[in-house]
Amino acid sequence: MATLAEYIWTDGTKPSPLLRSKTRVIYENVGHDPADFPHWQFDGSSTNQAPGSDSDRILKPVRVVEDPVRGPGNCLVLCEVFEADGVAPHATNLRADLRQVMERGGNDADFWVAFEQEYTFFKGSRPLGFPAERRFPAAQGPYYCGVGADEVYGRPVVEAHLRACMAAGIRLTGINAEVMPGQWEFQCGGPHADPLMAADHLWLARWLLYRIGEDHGVSATLDPKPVPGDWNGAGMHTNFSTAAMRTEGGRKVIEETCEQFKEFHQRHLAIYGAGNEGRLTGQHETCSYGEFRWGVADRTASIRIPRMVADEGFGYMEDRRPAANADPYAICGAIVRSTLGLWG
Repeated sequence: MATLAEYIWTDGTKPSPLLRSKTRVIYENVGHDPADFPHWQFDGSSTNQAPGSDSDRILKPVRVVEDPVRGPGNCLVLCEVFEADGVAPHATNLRADLRQVMERGGNDADFWVAFEQEYTFFKGSRPLGFPAERRFPAAQGPYYCGVGADEVYGRPVVEAHLRACMAAGIRLTGINAEVMPGQWEFQCGGPHADPLMAADHLWLARWLLYRIGEDHGVSATLDPKPVPGDWNGAGMHTNFSTAAMRTEGGRKVIEETCEQFKEFHQRHLAIYGAGNEGRLTGQHETCSYGEFRWGVADRTASIRIPRMVADEGFGYMEDRRPAANADPYAICGAIVRSTLGLWG
């Protein structure tokens, strides 16, 4: 029986990459080992990754999971993009850069990563839950973790997405409605999820969110500020730890890392998502774009040390600056480099 393999990759669109995919019918027996799946070429001139005069680029499978949309026996195949020679990673292949950083010390430090991916549903040109008869719904307040048709919008899509990710084996650890109507969050990664695994699973979860949205007639946007004015933006808080942070005396390591991050604040912001300055205003549970602060249980800081971590003396830290549309490979690369002093 043939396998339908959906090859998925990130393109070269600026300022934020888009997800692309195409289907390959495979008649040989394949499992979940990326090596079982053949390399495949694509038209890079249509994805902002090549000129039309030399358009072939190569997809190399790196992560394979079950396809919960097409059902058992079919696969989602996450790929890296390579140049036409199949040897050199394409300039847009940020996963290859993260691989190299992990080999330079990230693996030895035993990083665990978890992303809090916020997103906003749109129906046409309006956020889901924003009534057509007037410009805005009631002010923020009851929507966060709310329940009821007057407070929550899009739950059928969210539930379908959660079930699909579970069926695929994607490491989601939770979901919740967010502060603005039509805005939601899923958490991806967690204990024992190294940076490559967490980032791979996040991209696959994003692809499934968009794909399932097709069936419900809604789209999910990762815009950091989907609605101007007194409405929360959308971020992707990134929780991470090293083995040293998770053991006795870890709080001191975490605090030292917070101090190290001050030096790299502008460098981080440059890769933490396009349009993030519209979200990091110092309001709506953010620190201002030009300021760096860290603190315990402080959701207005750049870096938050959870109260439980401060009390227990070890654990993890939360970088609250990344925008919802940031590339998780770039975020992880910056965190590993800044924690271990690997810039340059």
